[in-house]
Amino acid sequence: MPSGFWDEVVGHGHVVRLLQLWRQQPAFSYLFSGPQHVGKSLLAEKFVRTLVGDQLGWLTSDKDLNLHPDVVMFLPEEGKKDISVEQVRKNRVRLYEKPQLAERIVAFVPRLDRLNESGFNALLKVMEEPPVSVAENMSRIPATILSRTVNVPLGLVPRQTIEQGLLARGMSAEEAGSRSKACRGRPGLALSDGDADQEFAPWAQQYAVGTTLGHRLNASEKLKNVCDSHEDAAAAWSQALEACMLALRHSYRTSTRQALILAQGVADAVAAIGGPLSPRLMLDAAALQAARNRLCLPDLYPRYFPLSLTM
Repeated sequence: MPSGFWDEVVGHGHVVRLLQLWRQQPAFSYLFSGPQHVGKSLLAEKFVRTLVGDQLGWLTSDKDLNLHPDVVMFLPEEGKKDISVEQVRKNRVRLYEKPQLAERIVAFVPRLDRLNESGFNALLKVMEEPPVSVAENMSRIPATILSRTVNVPLGLVPRQTIEQGLLARGMSAEEAGSRSKACRGRPGLALSDGDADQEFAPWAQQYAVGTTLGHRLNASEKLKNVCDSHEDAAAAWSQALEACMLALRHSYRTSTRQALILAQGVADAVAAIGGPLSPRLMLDAAALQAARNRLCLPDLYPRYFPLSLTM
């Protein structure tokens, strides 16, 4: 890899060092997980490049991964949001062939949580070459897949590290300080031109500190409408619920019990993303529990329904 190959990554130095070691003898499969905008996709894409060696300069940028003959991309078909089982089966043919340039063929799944049950089952049959995957909603991924992967969890990046990364890119000290503070540990937001959570923030705030049940139900309805208006509703819900968690974190000291009740609903809503139930149902249920001041505590037994729906 050329000098400075990893310099684009802000933070996650320990992960970078592991990826450099894993390049020689990769494990069965890797899954990069964590919140939005922390660098999951960037790290996964760069790891794919190291695995195929980037011979002959095929990959001039991370966006050219699908041009390399030995990188098999698992992407939704045009006009669709999810990766179909047919697409997985189609890629299976190429995975069984020999590499053309690299030492190995690498399967890359930029959004593993976009597969349905049939797609996951089909993927199990092709997990022979080292698949590299990225996911935000870990609750959608079956245990059969997780047991076959090395999970690479990425957390929030320290503010000072982000600020240093921005300064290294030529940003002024004032702007770097402001952006590193506003991004709340997510380098991707610090490098973008705007706050991706801004459209959700007012309704997330109303949900967290609303004085009546009506205020919170109205907030959850507004969040649903905003998320449904996005082309990628699942990604929008992830951002909306992250904004809710941030608002609840700020209200925790003054309204601890209420914040805990509502946080259960937000956690249940996160798990519901992409499933048959709308995340809004979990937010509404938690709002009702908060109105009753009823905190449902978990026990030692496994639950098959969200805590926020416990009556």
